[in-house]
Amino acid sequence: MFKTTRSYILLALLVLLAGRLEAGSVTISWDPNAEPDIAGYTVYWGTQSGVYTSSAAVGNVTSRTVSDLMAGQTYYFAVQATSIDGLSSPMSAEVAVTMPRLSPSGETESAWMARFGITNMAADDDGDGVTNQDEFTAGTDPTLPNTWFLAEGCTGFFKARIAIANPGIDTAEVTVKFLRQGAAPIIQKYSIPGLSRRTIRVNEIPGLENTSMSAEVTTQRGGVVVERTMTWGGAKQMNAGHTGKAVSRASTSWYFADGDAHGFDTYLLLANGNATDVNVEVLYYLASGKTLRDVYVVPANRRQTIYTNNVPGLGSQAFAMTVHASAPIVAERSMYFSTKSQWWKGGTDSTGVEAPSTQWFLAEGRADSVFTEYILLSNPNLSAAAVTIRYLRPVGDVITQVYQLAPESRTTIRVNDVPGLGNTDVSASIASTLPVVAERSMYWPGRQWHEGHNSAGVSELGTKWALAEGEDGGTYNTLSFIVMANPNSQGATVTITVVRDNQPPIVLQRTVAANSRVTVMSRELGLASGEMFGAMLESTNAVPIAVERSMYWDSPTVTWIGGTNESGIKLR
Repeated sequence: MFKTTRSYILLALLVLLAGRLEAGSVTISWDPNAEPDIAGYTVYWGTQSGVYTSSAAVGNVTSRTVSDLMAGQTYYFAVQATSIDGLSSPMSAEVAVTMPRLSPSGETESAWMARFGITNMAADDDGDGVTNQDEFTAGTDPTLPNTWFLAEGCTGFFKARIAIANPGIDTAEVTVKFLRQGAAPIIQKYSIPGLSRRTIRVNEIPGLENTSMSAEVTTQRGGVVVERTMTWGGAKQMNAGHTGKAVSRASTSWYFADGDAHGFDTYLLLANGNATDVNVEVLYYLASGKTLRDVYVVPANRRQTIYTNNVPGLGSQAFAMTVHASAPIVAERSMYFSTKSQWWKGGTDSTGVEAPSTQWFLAEGRADSVFTEYILLSNPNLSAAAVTIRYLRPVGDVITQVYQLAPESRTTIRVNDVPGLGNTDVSASIASTLPVVAERSMYWPGRQWHEGHNSAGVSELGTKWALAEGEDGGTYNTLSFIVMANPNSQGATVTITVVRDNQPPIVLQRTVAANSRVTVMSRELGLASGEMFGAMLESTNAVPIAVERSMYWDSPTVTWIGGTNESGIKLR
């Protein structure tokens, strides 16, 4: 019993924020009251100081876990003791606890920052216009852009597939909006588990069976990288193909180093995801230094195809292109060549680059009796540019050549003609006195081409790269090659993580010597025959490299009847 002269109970409160027991939970504890006749304690809390909207009687214990608290909200706690004869103490001193902010997957902000290597929540590490703080709140990957764009795409005559790879551990939820030519968009949703990939077969989607389209891939959760492959020709539409990687944003300018309206059919594909029409100007730079200009209108939420062979003055010319738009759009270029026996026997594709650069890197390349390699250079400047190319081989010294590029012109380099490069794999490191644009094309076999592939150079080396597309074996005996180029004076140690459809990842390592290149065949990856895959490549000793991937497949009668190539997607 309390003494009659005592009308209150003294209570000392000690509140501790324990490790999160579950989302929105904290444990508070306090020092026990020294009086011998304490009946129990009551915990009070609320979101305003001194205003307690919730309470819980806890008996004669000195701790309580309070759950279902809102992330990011500050709560105020106090405790009151009660004696066995019903007397109550004054409220203890109040303690405030701010609940940690949680991602949609239940991760605290500090843990999330550590996992992704984020140091500033107000920054935008992946450059997609969404701050790291907003990425955390939405549950998206702060190191991967939330939107990807593909301007090219066609079914009917073509088979089209989109490869989506998830390089993170969180499940990715994505929406794909297909922008059709002359028709309303079609929207599809997909879920891709962490460290896996998925193939979308576009021809099988209702409404896309026989049409031209572009695609926008938007991530609602997690993060992905995206590529698109189109094949055509023959009974199974597999006699030729090309692959294009998605770009992470639309732009008002796009640049291409390759184009030909003499031996090729060249198409410029423009995707306008805006709610209004966009005006587009295209400048065509010829090898002679002459510049042609044409203008177009791309309707809102539509895809537009420009057949460049019909542009007056381009009918017998090789050219480069610069695209300027009144609002951000996405641009790709496809090229097809025919033989006497077959229309569109082979073809290539490449997405434009957003800006010229004084440096470019091309990881892939082969010059021999089978492959004919070309490096295409565009100089959109009003002054001449001097370009130095360092050719890197698997073994042997670097071979260096210097080229002069006329103002506003396109230049073609036949790599097979460079002394010392007549029978070797080769990568290229390109430096220019003025910002230029670089691409590489390869055709095979020998002088009787039946197929080719192309990709734009990458303007920056990186320590982490991703590839969404890849295949090994199967019906067409597909063979993929992952190519790594290291133009540095120090060797790079590279970890390759192969991500698969509904199978665990495969991890392997390779070393890329200084000023060299290394090729890894899909046969080395331990995949099942016919398996499709993506890959992440990370230089674990922080030496930056360039990455590409090539794929080739057979027909029943022709080895490597088709093939594609694309540069990697730089993550860091």
